[in-house]
Amino acid sequence: MVSVVIPAYNASEFVGECLESVAAQSVRDLEVIVVDDGSSDATASIVEAFARHDPRVRLLRVANGGVSRARNLGVEHARGRYITFVDADDALHPLALEAMLAVMERRGAEVCVTGFRKARAIGSLLSRARKERDRGLTAAMLRAELMPYERAMEVALYQKRLLNSPWGVLMERGRFLEAGGFRDGTRYEDLDAFYRLYEHAEAIAYMPYPFYLYRENPGSFLNNWSDSRLDVLDVTDRLLDFFRERYPALEPAAADRRFSAHYNMLLLMRRHGAGHPEAMERCRAVIRAGRLRALRDPRVRLKNKLGALLSFLIL
Repeated sequence: MVSVVIPAYNASEFVGECLESVAAQSVRDLEVIVVDDGSSDATASIVEAFARHDPRVRLLRVANGGVSRARNLGVEHARGRYITFVDADDALHPLALEAMLAVMERRGAEVCVTGFRKARAIGSLLSRARKERDRGLTAAMLRAELMPYERAMEVALYQKRLLNSPWGVLMERGRFLEAGGFRDGTRYEDLDAFYRLYEHAEAIAYMPYPFYLYRENPGSFLNNWSDSRLDVLDVTDRLLDFFRERYPALEPAAADRRFSAHYNMLLLMRRHGAGHPEAMERCRAVIRAGRLRALRDPRVRLKNKLGALLSFLIL
């Protein structure tokens, strides 16, 4: 029924806990595909040991090629009707897949996005989740908002409720393959892909209950600077072009998402002394062009409005 794809790179500290949470799902008809993306630690041996006791777990070992390639390879080897992604340092509530499947089947949704809860250590979250498993699904857990594609994109682009993360999502595997998956070699691959993956869905369900358990990791990509973070400039340029051409009514929302990304990158480059004068000027140009629109659009979140105001002082 469900293929769970876990990309893993040097995740020996956490991958065991991740696998335990997936193996403990109340939905038993699943396969777990761990794609070891060229790890140099004990990640592969931990997964192999787990697979000896649970035949639903499979390990793919590949040369390091990045998380996009790892996820795409996992889906190519998957056999389930549905797919979901879990990062190797995160975990799932034991009722996560059951709840997402139930909402999709009862509400006629083709994509289900669940809420998440953050913690530095997720052991306490898993302990609480196991107690909830024993009580079973409740009406509160299954509460979901059903949205057509354009409404879901408006919510996501204005960065309210529905996020663009690849994890915490259940969708038909065929939909992923038809949309072309993640762009190989691009960071912010989730932001680059989500609107394409969801495009032909007539109904997208957002279930706010935090079934995905997200580990706050100081060593993660988003918590450190690397030049590859500048990929988000091209990613949001493409995003704006897509909506401008195909869904003109969503152009203001896409422009706001682009504004937010360029503003964030400018601040990060300044904070880390990253240089890149051309990229910095590129960000300034987008901010100057979009700040009045951000202030006038009532749907823009407060954080972006404050950034637009501040830009008149710092640019």
